[in-house]
Amino acid sequence: MKKALSLAVFIIFSIMLASVKNKVNANICTEGLGICNQCDERCKARHGPTGRGTCDRYNLCTCDYICGPAPRPPGPPPTKRCSGGAGLCGTKCGKPCCNQSCAQKYPGGVGSCDSLAHTLLCNCEYPC
Repeated sequence: MKKALSLAVFIIFSIMLASVKNKVNANICTEGLGICNQCDERCKARHGPTGRGTCDRYNLCTCDYICGPAPRPPGPPPTKRCSGGAGLCGTKCGKPCCNQSCAQKYPGGVGSCDSLAHTLLCNCEYPC
């Protein structure tokens, strides 16, 4: 009886291990990156640390990586950024005044002047 139970546990464990291995293998994607100049570095820069770049006999780079969203780096979650307006950018002060207006209007806001036709608008980006 003990041998049969041990065999059943072993079989169940083997099936579970095989199914996990198949899921991991099913999520590998491939992308061609052109000429094989710094292949592995470019692959890792494009797809994160799971990327692995290899060169073939034609000197072409192939990048294998885990599909799906890239793992998030450790640390706090990224802050969502929103946009808003703070009026017109004046010709006397320009970006510094726009930046100051955004900081006053939106906590953590940063301003930049954007051209729309012949008008400069103060555009703010802020955490939301």
